[in-house]
Amino acid sequence: MAGFIKKYLDGKDWTIYQLGNATGLAHQTIRMADKKTVDQMSAKNVRLIADIFGFTAGEMLDEFYEIEEEINNDEVLKELTTVFEKHGYNTDEISSELLDGETIKLDMTDDNITKLADAVNTTEHFTAYLDDSTDYMIVEAIQ
Repeated sequence: MAGFIKKYLDGKDWTIYQLGNATGLAHQTIRMADKKTVDQMSAKNVRLIADIFGFTAGEMLDEFYEIEEEINNDEVLKELTTVFEKHGYNTDEISSELLDGETIKLDMTDDNITKLADAVNTTEHFTAYLDDSTDYMIVEAIQ
């Protein structure tokens, strides 16, 4: 996912310009790599960056994969947050735990709850259903 190099560098108080100078890579090369996924990085570029920060290439990849996953999760949660906001619902219950198998339970007394359920079901990563036995609408991540 785009942005993992920049996010890593931000945590180190480095810039792409500084990384380019330290590695000998062109700044544009780093910017282009940052627009791709971790899997699309060249082995040479991973090794050069890892050397600068005192990691093995594998350790550097682990760092990048973790950041890429965070960025992906943020985008997935943003999708659900947008749906909730559009329908006037509180977004406080939307958190990364939802991606780890947790659910959100919403009281079905609201007249617009079925519209929200329909909207959630149009998303790529979430599903919602009305649970008549508990009088709640359940929202969960699609695994």
